[in-house]
Amino acid sequence: MRATAYDFAIAIEQEIAALSREQRCLRTGRAKRLLEELYPLSRFALRCTNPGTIVEVEAYEDNGPVDGAIYRLGDHESKLSIEITFVYSYEDSLRDELLWTTGSTPGSGPIHRDKKTGKIIASLAPDPESIKRLATSIVALFKKKTSKGYPKGTLLLIAFEDPTFFGFGIWKELFSAIELLGGLNGEFGEVYIINCGSDECQFVTY
Repeated sequence: MRATAYDFAIAIEQEIAALSREQRCLRTGRAKRLLEELYPLSRFALRCTNPGTIVEVEAYEDNGPVDGAIYRLGDHESKLSIEITFVYSYEDSLRDELLWTTGSTPGSGPIHRDKKTGKIIASLAPDPESIKRLATSIVALFKKKTSKGYPKGTLLLIAFEDPTFFGFGIWKELFSAIELLGGLNGEFGEVYIINCGSDECQFVTY
């Protein structure tokens, strides 16, 4: 699908709205691609718009060398190839399962499955390890992508979804944790991290 950034975003929002609760929580059928690839692409494309410039976004959806492209049209046309990867941890899957089975789930805090009963146990207590886990997942996904080889100049968009993660302070903590793990240095032209839960996006300057 190719459309202007605004039309693309509307189309993806409508598709997500049409998902059943089961599809969204369990990420079955088209839900996984919508939530983990097309939605992050749509939100990033909106960030590329500015007055006087027409921006179009295309999702390939073909498991090709990259996931999509953003086109800037006008006097100075350009094309930006984009590869997308999504952080979906074991804890995230537990939250979605809990939401599916009970109708609610804490947005943050410790969560685990009891080994004896199989019941998911969640708490609203602060989780001091959450930033470290997120940073570890981001670095692992980055390394996995850099090992594959992509066209020169490809932009890597690393996405996650956490509505409780927002603000300068917590992003600073995340980048510090990523740096301690070796940073995000590799072959990509640019690297961005986007939180689809708060619609915040940061450029990685390593």
